[in-house]
Amino acid sequence: MEQNAVLQPFLNHLASDRQICTQLLGNIMAGKSSKTTKQAVVNFWINNLQKHMEAEEKTLIPFLVQHHFGLQYTNLLHREHNTIRVLAERLPAAQEGDYIYEAFVKLVHEHLLFEDKVIFTRIEETIPARELAQL
Repeated sequence: MEQNAVLQPFLNHLASDRQICTQLLGNIMAGKSSKTTKQAVVNFWINNLQKHMEAEEKTLIPFLVQHHFGLQYTNLLHREHNTIRVLAERLPAAQEGDYIYEAFVKLVHEHLLFEDKVIFTRIEETIPARELAQL
């Protein structure tokens, strides 16, 4: 399926964030420099993922709601974003040790896969290109 040019900025951010997330997860699982990895996770949240989610919530999700995309999907995106935010807020004070960083990265990784494999595929399948052009 040819990807719609309107969606390309979202897809580019998604691909970039997935790549960073995969690297972080690899570092965590390999037990690499805990302090450095923890700071990289926090930086990923602040510099990448937070902006990615805000862009989706500001433009994409309202567009999807307006075009009757499916309330179950948009509600799920909001819930996952909220869960990610809750974990991100706990990172700097993490009294749970390394586990919260691992849980955060795994959750984000699964969320990004869901967006890529389900949300954006469904958008391209269900919303006509002329309507996507309004995004």
